[in-house]
Amino acid sequence: MSQGEVARTPVSFASADGVSTIHGYAWYTGDATVAHEARPRGVVVLVHGMAEHIERYDEFARYLADGGYLVCGHNQIGHGSSSAPERWGCLPAQGGSDALVEDVERLRTLAAARCMPGTPCFVFGHSMGSFVARHYAATYGDRIAGAVICGTGFVEPRTSRAGHAMATAIARVRGQDHKSALLHAMADGAYAKAIPNRRTDFDWLSHNQRNVDAYIADDACGFMFSAGGYATLTELTAEVCTLECAQRVPHDLPLLYVAGAEDPVGDCGRGVVRSAELARRAGSTDVTYRIFDGMRHEVLQEDGHAAVFDCVRGWLDRHVPVPNQDPKMEA
Repeated sequence: MSQGEVARTPVSFASADGVSTIHGYAWYTGDATVAHEARPRGVVVLVHGMAEHIERYDEFARYLADGGYLVCGHNQIGHGSSSAPERWGCLPAQGGSDALVEDVERLRTLAAARCMPGTPCFVFGHSMGSFVARHYAATYGDRIAGAVICGTGFVEPRTSRAGHAMATAIARVRGQDHKSALLHAMADGAYAKAIPNRRTDFDWLSHNQRNVDAYIADDACGFMFSAGGYATLTELTAEVCTLECAQRVPHDLPLLYVAGAEDPVGDCGRGVVRSAELARRAGSTDVTYRIFDGMRHEVLQEDGHAAVFDCVRGWLDRHVPVPNQDPKMEA
């Protein structure tokens, strides 16, 4: 493979849920090969959002790989190739959030083992994946050189706890794999209604109609979450939106928040700023946020996504540690 040509190869590992086999990909160029003692600029682990799949990140992953990074991403439990289609959206009612976080660490460990010691690792999480990444930073933050939080929001912990109680109650009565129209309407209905004169119920994803139409046409996107899935999601949001969780993030860990100014998940930027300010209040000393005008939830899929790509890769480039500067960031 020539330097600059981006390859994509499959990766797989056993999930922390004890049941699933997680499938994903590694993207790399000729100078960041997936082999022992590879020398990429850094490792970037991608964590996708709710009711989608990692293949939707191919363009972004190739862009990062073209910049010299070894990029890895997986289909999370209940998503894409890591689950049978009839079980898309099904996650465990208990321990699901911990399993999602642990799977990120398993993929990071797998990627780091293929690189020279000292290769810095970063985590990028979008939407639901942003909450996983925030939880990951609070749990394994001493093992990475930075985290990019994309399309996140701030949910009052008491609201999440109430949602969690409802989801677990439904899971207990109807089973954790039960798909509840009530939970679905409460969780996703408000996003659709946030867009006036909407063409579809998924217009909140982006202004880019081609992206919205492709999402709707993709059977592996837009499926309902189970009661167990909502129990996992609300458990995540209840945890990461607390000061106690934010305080567990290493104070010197660089954090970048990116979002669309018209994203209802982030309350049109207000929830993103609130999340960034929570990190600062908890003691984080390197917190940056960028709100992109004219963009909705999926900033990586908007027509102006090149600006987002450049923002993220530029931030990564600036936060690649000088060799031997900080041993705790070594792969």
